[in-house]
Amino acid sequence: MFGEEHSSTADSYYLLGITKHELGDFCAVLQSRQRALDIRRKVFGKEHSSTADSYYSLGITQHALGDFSSALQSIQRALDIRRKLFGEEHSSTADSYYSLGITQHALVDFSSALQSRQRALDIRRKLFGEEHSSTADSYHSLGEAQHELGDFSSALQSTQRALDIRRKLLEKNTQAQLTVTIHSGSHNMH
Repeated sequence: MFGEEHSSTADSYYLLGITKHELGDFCAVLQSRQRALDIRRKVFGKEHSSTADSYYSLGITQHALGDFSSALQSIQRALDIRRKLFGEEHSSTADSYYSLGITQHALVDFSSALQSRQRALDIRRKLFGEEHSSTADSYHSLGEAQHELGDFSSALQSTQRALDIRRKLLEKNTQAQLTVTIHSGSHNMH
């Protein structure tokens, strides 16, 4: 009914790639994600959010397969599209910067990784605040780049900040679960 060149077909390839990723079959994931990208570029064009999502997921798979140069190109393309569509202050843009930094790190380009990771942190702090898991992830990631560049004092501060946020979030989550348990238990007593 839809055929190969339809957005629903692209969505199916995209979801197939997600499932294959969970199964660890990265070569098959690469094929599915590349096919989704090809269809989305044809159906939506080169400057569409679904096209950006396909570039991003393709880059993640390329990274997992150790093809860091291709991953860098795909993630950079996703970032370029997302910046154009959503601007600098968007969570998808932050995710692209974050992943770009990870790939740059894998390519031993620590200075670029530091810049990308810092940009992701800046956006996430603005969008989510200091007490958010994505902000903690960015602090941790930034600390890794600072460590590789020999800035151990900054690395210590960043990783300590990540740890503090994660501890606080765990504590809040534990307290919330305890409150729910106590509250539901009190209903059972009536």
